[in-house]
Amino acid sequence: MLFKSKRLYIAAVLMILLGCFVFIIGCESQAEELDLFVAAGLKKPMDEVIAIFKEETGVEVIPNFGPSGGLYTQIEEDQPCDLYFSADWSYIEKLEESDRVAVAEKFLLDHEVLVVSESGQGKVTCFEDLLKPGIAVGICEPTAPGGFYAETALKSMGLWDDLVASGNLKARPSTVNQLALMIEEDELDAGLNYSSVTNLNNQIIVETVPLEHTGDIIFGASIIKGGNEDLAQRFLEIAFEHIDEFTVYGWLPCE
Repeated sequence: MLFKSKRLYIAAVLMILLGCFVFIIGCESQAEELDLFVAAGLKKPMDEVIAIFKEETGVEVIPNFGPSGGLYTQIEEDQPCDLYFSADWSYIEKLEESDRVAVAEKFLLDHEVLVVSESGQGKVTCFEDLLKPGIAVGICEPTAPGGFYAETALKSMGLWDDLVASGNLKARPSTVNQLALMIEEDELDAGLNYSSVTNLNNQIIVETVPLEHTGDIIFGASIIKGGNEDLAQRFLEIAFEHIDEFTVYGWLPCE
């Protein structure tokens, strides 16, 4: 009877130890993942930074690329996120207001540009040409930072109302990458997009919008409270160390 009780005791201890081991392994596994939210326009250079980070740390990165506003909403709805790169600094400020930010950093500067497709070459040579009959124009929807800045620029230049009235505004895609694809596939004659995205896709820039019409276009990063803050900080450091992955496409580093 004593022998049987001893075996049961040993079995119970082993079960407890096994449960603790599984729990510890599960916690370690969770700690070795980084949930990364990134504005879609940063995808190509950010993929390079992710590869560098994984090689240096061995940590698995789970990227979520999308429109900055949509990613912001997901964070506010408590979707798991450790580090958020936004194409609009105002979303970082909103997260600070709701006390979700542990660290916030200004990362990159960009410009809006007038870009033309193959069919738009020669037809669109300046912003005023967007009003010519039969010109198909696209800018992102206003909830996307690229669309907000494009709309702001056209309003500042006194062209927005006339563009809408002309019927030439044919597309309002949700991301700058979608707009670039429509230009690439010749679905539009012209559009306003980020300089960086236009350079990433080797597309033709006709004019650059002066910052006086948009204000500073700041891409920012924020480490989200309650997540893997140490891992997020290391990723952010690596992103700054390899900022040339971004500046080669026309972004400027924030001072």
